[in-house]
Amino acid sequence: MRFPLTETQALILVKLINKEKLLKRDMHWEDMVVLTQVGAIKMAKDGLAITKAGRTRFVKWARKEGHIK
Repeated sequence: MRFPLTETQALILVKLINKEKLLKRDMHWEDMVVLTQVGAIKMAKDGLAITKAGRTRFVKWARKEGHIK
């Protein structure tokens, strides 16, 4: 099953890439479940961490949306 990246999931990944703190209001449970299932995020000692698959997933989405050339 394919899970296309949504804008709210992309915002979560951006905050993790920039090492910003995620607020509870930013973490919608549906988005967190999907990101975990596709391997984009994982739990680390110091909280949530983005994986290499998560970074490439975000870059592909940003290119498709026209944010990156």
